[in-house]
Amino acid sequence: MDFILEEAYKKAYKPFFEIMDEFSDIKINLHFSGYLLSWLHQNKPDYINLLKRLIEKGRIEIVSGGMYEPILSFLPEDDGISQITMHMDYAESIFGNRPKGMWLAERVYEPYMPKTINKAGILYTIVDDNHFKSVGVTDEDLYGYFITEYEGNKLSIFPGLEFLRYAIPFKPIEEIDAYFRGIEEKGMDLAVFGDDGEKFGLWPGTYDHVYTKGWLRKFFEYLQENKAWLKTTTFSEYMSDKPPKGRIYLNCNSYKEMGEWCLPACMSGRYEASINCAEENYRDFLKGGYFKYFLIKYDESNDMHKKMLDVTQRAKRHAEARNHVFMGQSNDSYWHGVFGGLYLPHLRASVYEHLIEAEKLLEPKRPFVEGILKDINMDGHDEVILNNNDLKACFLLKEGGVLYELDYKPSSVNIMATLQRRYEGYHDKIKAAVSADSADGTKTIHDMVIAKEEGLDKYLHYDWYRRASFIDHVMGKDVVFDGFYRSSYLEPGDFVKEPYSAAIEKEKNYVKLSMGREGRFRKDGQDAPLSIKKDIILNKGEDTIFAEYIIEGKVNVPFCLGIEFNFSFLGSGGDRYVDIEGERLPLTTQGVLKPSGSAIFHDPYQHVDILLEIDDPLAIWTHPVEVISLSESGFERNYQSTMFMPVWDIDLSKGPKRILIKLHISKA
Repeated sequence: MDFILEEAYKKAYKPFFEIMDEFSDIKINLHFSGYLLSWLHQNKPDYINLLKRLIEKGRIEIVSGGMYEPILSFLPEDDGISQITMHMDYAESIFGNRPKGMWLAERVYEPYMPKTINKAGILYTIVDDNHFKSVGVTDEDLYGYFITEYEGNKLSIFPGLEFLRYAIPFKPIEEIDAYFRGIEEKGMDLAVFGDDGEKFGLWPGTYDHVYTKGWLRKFFEYLQENKAWLKTTTFSEYMSDKPPKGRIYLNCNSYKEMGEWCLPACMSGRYEASINCAEENYRDFLKGGYFKYFLIKYDESNDMHKKMLDVTQRAKRHAEARNHVFMGQSNDSYWHGVFGGLYLPHLRASVYEHLIEAEKLLEPKRPFVEGILKDINMDGHDEVILNNNDLKACFLLKEGGVLYELDYKPSSVNIMATLQRRYEGYHDKIKAAVSADSADGTKTIHDMVIAKEEGLDKYLHYDWYRRASFIDHVMGKDVVFDGFYRSSYLEPGDFVKEPYSAAIEKEKNYVKLSMGREGRFRKDGQDAPLSIKKDIILNKGEDTIFAEYIIEGKVNVPFCLGIEFNFSFLGSGGDRYVDIEGERLPLTTQGVLKPSGSAIFHDPYQHVDILLEIDDPLAIWTHPVEVISLSESGFERNYQSTMFMPVWDIDLSKGPKRILIKLHISKA
């Protein structure tokens, strides 16, 4: 978002180098993610010229990385190499020098990576001291760099020091000075600090601390005054002057906080407690989770990841499509920790936008329609794809035969890119949260507990199923809306998370998916057979999904059937609304609406109108799906989607119940 980039530029990127320019002996190593670098190159020519001047004086070494800041372990090797070389080429075209090193996104390291990085032409990278300590390297050996290899492909690795990461720019300079003097007394000669530039002005409270109160200027003055024994240097300069300390082989790792975040939510708090209470001599033996567990922890992340892997395999010989895939590999969208990440709808939407753009470039231009049975998610169960020129609909057979992805291609948007309400370990801290204005810039975002609004705990509801559409709820007559909203009720039917059978009928002008489940209805300890069959039809040349339901069985009591839909609109305000019989309602409307045979959802920002036509429901239940997540600014409530569920009164003593539904998408 331009306004966020502009704010970061004004508060962090620009003032940092304006102050640095005044201190002629200060040298740094600088990495920009590819998208940020391109934005600066296009919008801030004076700033780029300042950096060029500092580079020409030998005061800055540009450090490369993946062009769109991917986690390498999420990518095929070819994509990783291409992203790195793309960034190197672009940096060289701007600054004239070809980078020799790279920033490893989130310092997520796996043992095979030296091969990928070496093949891209990179000589060195930086990870955390945590990586080294976990394989037995002592503190005394962290002040230098090491050589590693994979299948004979060499890579130099520098350990970044955790103390400096937490101290700069948060601790008093006297405390940092004592740390440096302690290193000097031990005869060590290199201390590496590598971290986010945004902590110099953009993180909560840091602009006032770093610039208004002058921390950065004082720090540079301190460095300049002590240059007789304390020098700043670049990585390449140091490597040309000093040999490596020896060989090293590192395991799968990242920084300590990431080890907590990628654990299951029920374990993350226990890990944090273990780290905090362990004696210092034993902390290095405590290892957290594995980064790729995010793909288990969040099905929605896995959905994006597996779609990306599928598209990138098909895009290998199409340069434009491949670049869209690379943009869809930006790492922040796939995981969540103290930053919003996966919980931010616009990040997920951006991934889908670029992956859909790539798919459009790869698909036939002639009218087509197809149905595919394939294990897309790589979980051992087949999913179903219905696809034509306008729509791509993906159904999850193993959990209720639900529609979990619906791509509207004219607008390049997945209108079901929503997120389930989940328990996160940090939810236990919400009642202790303080107001956001208490941030004074002297604490890192890992140490602060801030809430953007009061009463967030009342929104802590957890779903027992994933948010999708065509979710079949078989409910007793006693279920009330409030219990459904809070996800604190029991269903006598067994359809929501259970497998559906599937058959695909392919014809010249349409494809039909027939799904069904022979389930049960439990009442007073007794089971009665109940079946749901739903046929989904997609025609060639149409942007409409037709669904026909047939419910039958030997249930001898009336019950309710709700068919749940979830539509993701990135946000709930502005000009977005749902129109029911001429009445425009906010997307955050919560409660039971009067029955209606149709509803229109309007989202001009994603350029989507959704028309849902439904057969004679008894009522309509709706509520916003909101999660409480953590960002660098504190705890916040995030809108994910609008849940919209027509409800029918079912009495099978009168025979089977038939329901027709039409879902039509058009460009707003």
